[in-house]
Amino acid sequence: MIKGLYSALSALNASTVYQENTANNLANVNTPGYKKTVTYNQELSKGGVKVYSLYDTKSPGYLIYTGRNLDLAINGDGYFKLIDNTREIFTRNGNFKMDKNGNIVDNNGRVLLNIGRTGDVRVASDGTVYIDKEPLGKIELFTPSGKKIPDGGYEILPGYLEASNVDMAREIVNMMANNRYFQANIKNIKTVDEMLGTIIDNFT
Repeated sequence: MIKGLYSALSALNASTVYQENTANNLANVNTPGYKKTVTYNQELSKGGVKVYSLYDTKSPGYLIYTGRNLDLAINGDGYFKLIDNTREIFTRNGNFKMDKNGNIVDNNGRVLLNIGRTGDVRVASDGTVYIDKEPLGKIELFTPSGKKIPDGGYEILPGYLEASNVDMAREIVNMMANNRYFQANIKNIKTVDEMLGTIIDNFT
């Protein structure tokens, strides 16, 4: 009986993590380049389950045409590397702009590339950045672990953004199913609690 209570409680914990993850996916449905995360459960030796992994999916989102010179999508594998002070961040979100110091940055000011000069900016498919038609830098792509992808191993598409790969309808259905799963385990806990109460009453 105690084992049943433990199993139900562990299921509630796993269900809560799942719901939080699903909510985060839905919150980022309109974030360019966002990769949805999925949860994986592991059965425990004493019964019950726990979430042992949150995994980012790799499937690309569809392309959105914007026409902006510094909206950049990646055709194939690879990530943009942003520098936030001394921290490196890898992302597929290619929504960039030029700041007053000649840096190509994201909306949070994290630096993709330091050009050192402002002007009419164009980005070629190989990542070369032109300012007023003069090549002054190159955007490189990396793996999530920070390994540089060789030249010629990628294509950058200026004027496009990659949409998130979140399927809103599926996430909502998953959230509803998980809610029913959560409610079922709440009922199990109440049932076990009532049974334990009856047993204790019979011995007092």
